[in-house]
Amino acid sequence: MFTLLARHKVEDFDKWMALYEAQRGELAALGVTREAGLRAVADGNDVVVLHEFETRDAADGFLAMAQQADMQEMLKAAGIVGPVTFEIFANC
Repeated sequence: MFTLLARHKVEDFDKWMALYEAQRGELAALGVTREAGLRAVADGNDVVVLHEFETRDAADGFLAMAQQADMQEMLKAAGIVGPVTFEIFANC
């Protein structure tokens, strides 16, 4: 198993969450086997999203898709501000 962690700030958590919720159903088709969204207690606009994949190739493919221009525009429309930090972890 491999986990892709994405961390970012959003302008408005509720606006961001509405878009994320609307797209949750599409995640399985992108190779996601499990996911979770986390919101920082100290700053509710600081968000971490975890996506699990069966293979490293699936995680890499998802990450490549997330970095394409059209996806970056969607993230911007969702109110993400500043850079998004991505990291892939292998489950121990």
